[in-house]
Order: sequence, then C-alpha cells, then structure tokens
Amino acid sequence: MLCYECSKIGRHQEAVALCHHCSAALCLDHARIVTDPVTTSYPVTKVIVLPKNARVFLCDTCLAALDQVHPGELTTEKSEAPVEASVA
Repeated sequence: MLCYECSKIGRHQEAVALCHHCSAALCLDHARIVTDPVTTSYPVTKVIVLPKNARVFLCDTCLAALDQVHPGELTTEKSEAPVEASVA
C-alpha cells in the first residue's frame, strides 16, 4: 500500500500506518503519533485515567481537525513564553 499524501504529490512511498480517524495510508514522513489516555470507570460515575497511554496514528488533516477549538472556548489569557536558561 502506498502513502496517500505522497501519492498526491507524485511520490511512491510505502505506507507504514493508517490514520486512526480517516484510515488514509501514511508513510513515516506523514504519520503523526499522538498519545491517547486510557480511562476506566470506577465505580460507575468516577473516571480514572490509567498510567499507560495508547498510541494513535493521525494524518496532518485529521490532527488539525481534531485540535480545533471553538471560538467561544478561546481564553484571553496568554501563557508566558518559556524562559531560556543561559549558560554562564
């Protein structure tokens, strides 16, 4: 199977994964790996996040779509930029 994204630009690259959301075949260059928290319910109403995360492969299109934030959910507070450590 060939990578869908590479095929769109005329390259023939073997696929190594499928996008978890849209099932497009992806090569190493186009597969994005994200962690997926695993949860369980205990007893029925309490959700517990387990210590080990699962792995999910996504294409850039689905990753961007799943990272969207509704404009009403945006906050006006900006997080501070990380401070670089200087070596003296």
